[in-house]
Amino acid sequence: MRELRYIEVETSRKIRNQRVGAYQSPLRGPGFDFDEHQPYRPGDDVRRIDWNVTARLGTPFVRHTHAEREMNVMVVMDVSRSMSLGSSAHSKREALTYISGSILFSAISDQINTGFMAFADRVLLATRPTRTRAGAWNVLERAWSVSPSSRKTLMGPAIRELSTLLKRMSVVFIVSDFITDDNVLDSSELAQLAAHHDLIAVVPEDRAETSLPPGAGYVHLRDLESGRRLTVGLGSRAREEFAAAARARREALARAFYRVPMDHVFVPTGVSPVLPVLSLFARRRA
Repeated sequence: MRELRYIEVETSRKIRNQRVGAYQSPLRGPGFDFDEHQPYRPGDDVRRIDWNVTARLGTPFVRHTHAEREMNVMVVMDVSRSMSLGSSAHSKREALTYISGSILFSAISDQINTGFMAFADRVLLATRPTRTRAGAWNVLERAWSVSPSSRKTLMGPAIRELSTLLKRMSVVFIVSDFITDDNVLDSSELAQLAAHHDLIAVVPEDRAETSLPPGAGYVHLRDLESGRRLTVGLGSRAREEFAAAARARREALARAFYRVPMDHVFVPTGVSPVLPVLSLFARRRA
């Protein structure tokens, strides 16, 4: 709790120049910021025809705008058993709690309504967007105390719940390692959610997932969700294969995010979890 209070203070200090609400949504929708003109197509809203451009060019053109900048923020947090992995400064669950806290406090500092959802194999906690610091602390405390009973991780139920919960366009941060028992990244449900909301994947990475520990001999591994055990030799070939598999998974995740489409950022647990998120805010402002 002391560290989270530091996160709140640090985020409030840094967010003055990197505001959550300061970047434009990549989605089109009702708003005032001009995006581009496109020729009118059957089915387009006739109220969006730009008559000045239409008169100059002699053919109907529609004026597209960016969606309004002031939107709700929804933080969706994975609290499954794989989040307990921790071989450095923080476990993945600690890192994603700090990340979720920094996003919530940043949004509140910018007077944006924030909501929260925690899931494992089902939705364990969900709150509608509000704008109170006490509410942010309450959901973080409740999310930290949630203990999943299932060994599975399913993101599909959370995506379906979001589709019914969010009534207006929102920025949705999905904080998860995306190690799930369902292939949600290729699902039509996630694509439909991305068509109506601005989705951002925040992926905590533990160094034990990207490289084998130093030294010689063997290391005994256990899957935190399935309970499966494995013994791995610490030879040079094993290290190369392990690192190559980790890179391949990271690249596959990035490609899947682009297909949805959704923005993403990878957050190593061995560094401050807040800084990569603030860098994401700055990049999206550019």
